[in-house]
Amino acid sequence: MKNQAKSNIPELVDDILKEAIGFGASDIHFEPTSTELQVKYRLDGTLKTVEVLPAAIRDNVISRLKVLGNLLTYRNDIPQEGRIEGIPGQPVDSESGHVIDKRLAVFPTIHGQRAVVRIFYENESLTELNKLGFNPTIESALKEFARKNQGILLLTGPAGSGKSTTLAALLRYILEQFPGKSIVALEDPVERAIAGVTQVQIESRGEMTFPVALRSLLRQDPEVLMIGEIRDAETAKIAIEAGLTGHLLMSTMHSGNCSGALLRLLEMNIEPYQVTSGISAILNQRLVRKLCEHCKKKTADGHYESQGCAKCHNTGYHGRVLLAEMVELDGQLRKTILQQSDMEHLEAVLESRGHMKLIQDGRRLVSAGITTTDEIERVCKT
Repeated sequence: MKNQAKSNIPELVDDILKEAIGFGASDIHFEPTSTELQVKYRLDGTLKTVEVLPAAIRDNVISRLKVLGNLLTYRNDIPQEGRIEGIPGQPVDSESGHVIDKRLAVFPTIHGQRAVVRIFYENESLTELNKLGFNPTIESALKEFARKNQGILLLTGPAGSGKSTTLAALLRYILEQFPGKSIVALEDPVERAIAGVTQVQIESRGEMTFPVALRSLLRQDPEVLMIGEIRDAETAKIAIEAGLTGHLLMSTMHSGNCSGALLRLLEMNIEPYQVTSGISAILNQRLVRKLCEHCKKKTADGHYESQGCAKCHNTGYHGRVLLAEMVELDGQLRKTILQQSDMEHLEAVLESRGHMKLIQDGRRLVSAGITTTDEIERVCKT
C-alpha cells in the first residue's frame, strides 16, 4: 500500500479498510507509538505490518475511524466500542466470504488512541458441518451427538480457532436433520444470524447475564441450547444441570486441550459425578495456515514449503484449515474423573486408549501438501 503521501484522511482510511477486506484480514490494528502509527492486518491468524503512517496524522486517522463507528470523537480518554456500517465503494465480498459486520474498538494509550477493527465474514463453504474439514471420525462423532436428546458438548481452543463457526454449523445440521426442534442460542455478541434458531444477545454490562438468561430459558421449553461461552462457575453449574435434565447443550470454554477443560470444570466446583454424567464430549480445535497455492514449493523430501508472493502478501500462506481432537467420555475416563485425577493421569488414560492429538491430526494435512510441519507445531503450542 502506498498511502503515506495521501493528505485526504477519509480516503486513506477507506483504502486501508478496503484492502484489508480484499486480503480477507480478520482484524486491522492501528497501533500508535511515539513516532508513528503502525497499521497491521491479521492475515490467517498472524499479524503483519502493512503500513507505517506519520505521527502528524495519527489522531486524524483515529478520528475518522470513530466517525465511521459512530463514536464520540471528542472523548479520547475512555475506551469506546462501535460498529462500522459501511465504507463508500467497499467491496461486498472477499475470498474469505461476504462481509457481514465490522466492529471498532478504541482504547487510550500513552502515545494516543489505539484502534482495532474486527471484520466478520460469512463464507457459504463454512456453513455446513461436512465442509469444515474435520477428519471423518470426528465429523461422524459430532453428527452422532446431534442426534441425542440430552448431553453437553464443549468446544475448547484459543480465540480465533473457529469455535463459533463449528457451533453454527452444528446448529444448522440439527435444524436440517430435525426440523421443528426448539433451539435457543445465548451469545455475546450475536455474530451471525441462523434462520430457525432463537438468538439472544447477552450484554456484558447488562442485567441479563448468561446465568440469568440460562435459568429463565430452561422454563421456555427448549430442546437444544447453545451458550456462547462458559466463563464462570455459576454458568457452568446451570449448564451441567441443563445437560442432566433433558437438554442438548453446546458451548465453548477456553482451555489448551481436552483434559484441561475437564479439570477446569472440577476447579469450578462442579461435582465429579455431574461432570461424568453431564458431559458427552470435548472438542479441541485449531486453525492452521494453508500454503499459498500460487507460490508453494516442493522440497526434496516430498513435502512443501512456503515462499511468498503478492497473492499471499508475501507470507507464503493463504487461507486456513481445521485440525481437531475429540474426547468422548467412556467408562474408563469417567472413572478417572471421579477419582479427581490430575492432568498427567488424564493424559495417560487418553494415550492408553489411542487418543489422536492435535499434532497427529495435523500430519494428514502435511502429507497432503496443505500446510507445513512448522505451522502445525506453531499452532499446537497454543
